[in-house]
Amino acid sequence: MVVDFNVNTEINNETQPSLSKTPHHSRFRRLAPATALGIAWSFFPSFAGVILLLNMEPISLLLIGDTGSSSQLVVGLGIYTVCFVILAGFGLLPTISQAVLAGYAFGFTLGLPAAMIGFGGAALIGYEVVKHLARDRIEHELNRSPKTSMVRHALLTASPKRAILIVTLLRASPSAPFALTNLVLVGLGVSRSVFLLGTMLGMLPRTLGAVLIGVSITNWSGEYSQPRWMIAAGITATIVLLIVVSKIAASTLKKLSTTD
Repeated sequence: MVVDFNVNTEINNETQPSLSKTPHHSRFRRLAPATALGIAWSFFPSFAGVILLLNMEPISLLLIGDTGSSSQLVVGLGIYTVCFVILAGFGLLPTISQAVLAGYAFGFTLGLPAAMIGFGGAALIGYEVVKHLARDRIEHELNRSPKTSMVRHALLTASPKRAILIVTLLRASPSAPFALTNLVLVGLGVSRSVFLLGTMLGMLPRTLGAVLIGVSITNWSGEYSQPRWMIAAGITATIVLLIVVSKIAASTLKKLSTTD
């Protein structure tokens, strides 16, 4: 009997670690696509955005040319919008730097609509990417957390107007990366229509600010059509305004959360 007890003890000790590793291993496999997307969308767009901003002058010339013809402008707008949709949709470039490029290359009147169209297309692509690669896995993990499960329940049970308001407020913060926010919102089960409309409304303030910054700069190499202090003051005022909008959005979102 003693021998049997020792044997059983050894068997239990040997099998216990393997049993404890199995849930962690299966959980890692479930979350692998979402983890890969999260890591890629956390680091790659930042580096790509810096490269874009440092090369706005040659990129602008490729888009609008040096003749300023209307046909070249139309072609440039089309190329810009398509590239915005694809690069931002797959999380390869940050949306803010692309919006700055829109103001820099096309001015405010054409740049803002082009950037907003790019946002809409990129949002739809991002939605489908997350939905097909990681949505089910993220939803499963979110349901394991009571807090995130409550947030998801609030979004899914809210009226369309309230759901759009919540998504709009989440999108309003300039510090919220576009691609990562796509990952979170789709994982929370937000419908496509609410996701798109809330994204467009929430991204409008910071897109407006980014386009205005791009408009203020007429030559990235250092030649300005206005005194530099005026441009610096305008950029500073735009950034401050975006921060204020972000704070108001965060405060409103907190109040909505506490009332649910």
